[in-house]
Amino acid sequence: RRYSSSSSSSSSSSSSSSSGSDQESQGGGTNSKKVKKVVNQRLLLKLAERGETLQEREERRSERRAARITAQFGYTSQDNPFNDPNIAETFTWKKKDEVDATKSGSGPGKALGGTGTNKKKDQHEIIDEIEKVRKRRRDYEESKEEMERIKAEESRMKELENYDEWQKKEEEFHLLQQRQRSAIRLVEGREKPIDVLAKNLLIFGLSEGEKKERDDVKYKEKYNAMEELENLEAELEEPHVFLKDLKLQELEELLSDIHVFRVLEKDVGGYDNGGENTVLRYWDALHLVTRAEIQDMKSASSLDDANGGNSNSELKREIEKMFEGQSKPALEKMKDEVETKVKACIMGGGRPVFDEKDGSLIDMSYWQTVLDALLVHLAKMELSDIHSKMLVCQLEHLEKRKEELARSKSLSKEDEADVDNAELEAAQAIVPDNVAPDFGNLEEELGLADELEMGESTYIWQEKYRPRKPRYFNRVKTGYDWNKYNQTHYDHDNPPPKTVQGYKFNIFYPDLIDRTKSPRYFLEPTKSSEYSIIRFHAGPPYEDIAFKIINREWNKSRNRGFRCTFERGVLSLYFNFKTHWYRK
Repeated sequence: RRYSSSSSSSSSSSSSSSSGSDQESQGGGTNSKKVKKVVNQRLLLKLAERGETLQEREERRSERRAARITAQFGYTSQDNPFNDPNIAETFTWKKKDEVDATKSGSGPGKALGGTGTNKKKDQHEIIDEIEKVRKRRRDYEESKEEMERIKAEESRMKELENYDEWQKKEEEFHLLQQRQRSAIRLVEGREKPIDVLAKNLLIFGLSEGEKKERDDVKYKEKYNAMEELENLEAELEEPHVFLKDLKLQELEELLSDIHVFRVLEKDVGGYDNGGENTVLRYWDALHLVTRAEIQDMKSASSLDDANGGNSNSELKREIEKMFEGQSKPALEKMKDEVETKVKACIMGGGRPVFDEKDGSLIDMSYWQTVLDALLVHLAKMELSDIHSKMLVCQLEHLEKRKEELARSKSLSKEDEADVDNAELEAAQAIVPDNVAPDFGNLEEELGLADELEMGESTYIWQEKYRPRKPRYFNRVKTGYDWNKYNQTHYDHDNPPPKTVQGYKFNIFYPDLIDRTKSPRYFLEPTKSSEYSIIRFHAGPPYEDIAFKIINREWNKSRNRGFRCTFERGVLSLYFNFKTHWYRK
């Protein structure tokens, strides 16, 4: 019974399965080509022994394939150059397999996959092909990077070829701008200490080539500032003497401005006159002297607070006496000797060292102080030499202009600065609101062709000394007088005629016999009340010299520019005329 029942159940199950398959085949008429999936019983038994399902086995195999692909190519489902999330899954080309199976005469079941050997062979071929593709890609990227590197290197080399020229042009531009700023401030009368110190260099230090290449600087009256600067007078005061009048804050600001000029001159090359870089030597010496002045002022203030300034000043005077009466070559030799002593102390670790020549100990602090003072003294001598050369250039320039004006004005000696009497006696000096107070104020040459002859005279000392006229360069200051009439009929674009506002006289007496008596000036009348004669008298061997000026009342206030001094053989007389303000 058991057997029959089991057989009957199996037959019934088989019949049911066969009937089900028949029904399935009948119902799926439209999908008759659908391949039946064959289940491997041996595989199921192995999975049952392992306690693993078929789905878990597929997941494990897919993870192993993904790990192998990652180890082989470095690709993952999230990170690969193809953006394929199913990269770890096996791709089967079903249509190709069916066509191959049809051609070979095998059934569709065999077309679904080949033997294991063929599969491994195909995998190796695919891996080799992928490696070749990846190698070609790497070679292409490397060649592309190499080409870009070569192009960048070529462009960099081309830029380096022009870099020096570009840098030099840039430094020349900055230096030109620095000079033009100083020139504009000097012409407009709002100069800074650095402008005063650079004034002589800007007037006489520029070469002809630089004068032709410089750009025009135009301001409100459309004047060229560098050309207008040549009409100003040279600074008579030596640079290191000018520094004595400055305060500590002004000196520190001046030091930074000098550093700017110094760096620009070094980068550009300065003005080479006769093979010597005069301007660069000037700025180096001025930088050293200015820094020494700042240190002296700071040390003096600190010692005064500590009540120990007497000993320091005595040491300073003692060192300065060592330099008195010494020529420049002798001071250079002394500098070499002092530097040798200081180097010997430095090599000895800063301790006193025995001097074999003098047979005494070398005090490093003392000789270092002497060396610093000697360098400053040499720098001051350098500044004095350059300053004297600039004054000689100014005198030669004035003599040349005097000769030119004398030739051109041999038939007429009238003063070009004369103006109408009504304009000179204008009482009101109120400037309109839209006009600057110093608008139009300029200084022009005076006396180059307008010197008056005083007639022949005899002197007691003429047999021993040859009488001669002193050298000079004078200025006449002109400007606009904004009285009520001029305010009504003129404006900024159409200014009124200029009037004389003052004079500046600089008379040179370097060879006076009697230096105890200062030169004097005298005012003498003329035939016309509009003018007067100013005569300068100094004594032998100089003759008197006179000029014709406007006859107006002087303003002798120092705040208004009055100055009458005789220093280092130069008589300086500066004065402006009084301004009569209109009152109702």
